[in-house]
This record gives sequence, structure tokens and C-alpha cells, in this order.
Amino acid sequence: MNWRHARAQHQAYRRALLEAGAELISLPFVHGAYDSVFAKDNALLHSQRGRMRALLASPVHGERQQEQRARARVLDTLGFEVFSPPSAHFEGGDLAMLPQASGALLGYGQRSSARAAMMLEVFLDAPVTPLELRDPHLYHLDTALHVLSDGTVLVCEEAFTPEALRTLARTEGVNRVLRVPYEEALVFGLNLVEVGNTVLVGARAPRVMSLLRALGRRPVEVRLDQFHLAGGSAACLVSRIHHAGRVATSDTTAMRSTFA
Repeated sequence: MNWRHARAQHQAYRRALLEAGAELISLPFVHGAYDSVFAKDNALLHSQRGRMRALLASPVHGERQQEQRARARVLDTLGFEVFSPPSAHFEGGDLAMLPQASGALLGYGQRSSARAAMMLEVFLDAPVTPLELRDPHLYHLDTALHVLSDGTVLVCEEAFTPEALRTLARTEGVNRVLRVPYEEALVFGLNLVEVGNTVLVGARAPRVMSLLRALGRRPVEVRLDQFHLAGGSAACLVSRIHHAGRVATSDTTAMRSTFA
């Protein structure tokens, strides 16, 4: 990984988010916790009746615990009411919110536990549907599936068990399911960020781009290949404040230290 290229790509990505209409809140880099650039994993951010709330994640890998402690302090400073992580493993990349506050999907298997669903339901005050992931290369839900704001789900079927696909199709809030090729999911073609009518795509994914255009969206490709080397892409780099329309990212100047 070339840190100069990664920093330039992150800055270009931030510009693309702003041009699409997102409001950004920068989170500082946590020195010694190199995965902290993937801001989505460390907490579920939620605005409920004017209250800004953050449920800390409980990552499966111990090296991210240092990051969690630092994030808790920063989120508290930003005005979030910070909740302790669930006792079952949960990472932000395994949660996808459904439209109109109809609930959420939880990917489980390698990084998150199905048992976290009950605790997430309490926090969100909405149903959470667990879906079992089975492909070791698509270990987070946001690498295998994306839910658009109209309830259309783009999905890589090979990433899920047959029962999970049946569950997905009948989940309230899911309007239709469209298949994306396995090859495009492998290159982070489903790791998307939707801002208004714009969808930011951090990989070359022709089928995904075609589907988005057919659905009336404006897909914008941004180069994030340096982050692919670290196991993440567009969605991993931001943590949406659900129901508040804002996005949080790791600070780019702090990112400079990541690759120094």
C-alpha cells in the first residue's frame, strides 16, 4: 500500500461525498489502530427524536479494542450518547438499514454473531433480521449486499446460505432483490454509499453501474484501490448517522500517519 496514493484517494473521495451533498464529520485517526480508517466498523450511529446515539461495536479481533476506547471518547465529545457494546460480537460493516425505519439486516458468520440481533433491536427499536454469510472473502454484509433507499437490494447470492436468501426475499422493507455477479462483489462492487440520487462506487463494477442507472441513480466511480488492499472500500470508510443524513469519516490528515 502506498500511503501517498491512499491519502490522495481519500481526499478525492471526501470531495465526491461533499459534491453529492453529504455533510462530513471527521473522526481522528487512532495511532496504533490502523483499521480505524474504516470508520463504519466501530459503532452504529443513530439519531432518534433529536438524540444522537452511538452503539459501540464489539469486534471479534482484539487489536481493534484500542480503537473502540478512543472512538468512545471522541463520539462523547461530539455530543453522542455512547452505549456500551453488545456482549455478542458485532461490527458495523455487518449492518444494513432498511428504508422507512422498517428495521435492519444483520450479516453474521465470521465477524458478527446472530445473537447480536436482539441487542440491536433494543437499540434501534426496530426489527433486525439475521442473514448468514458463508463466503470467507465476503466477510462483512456490506461487501455482499447493498440496500438502496427505495428498498431495492443488490445482492451477491453466492455470499449467503440458501435460507438467508429466502429470508431476505420475504423481509419487510425489501421491495425487490437484484443479483450482482460474484466477481464484482469480490472487488468491492457492492460496498456502496448512497447520497441522494448519487451512488458512490469505489470499484470497477459494470453490472452494478448498469443496474444503478436502470434504477434512475447516478453512479459515480471513485478510485479506492489502495483501501482494497487493506480490505475495505467506499462504505467501509464512512459511518452514516442513520435518520440524520450525515456521514462520518476518518480524518485525512490523521490518515497520513496510517501509512507513514
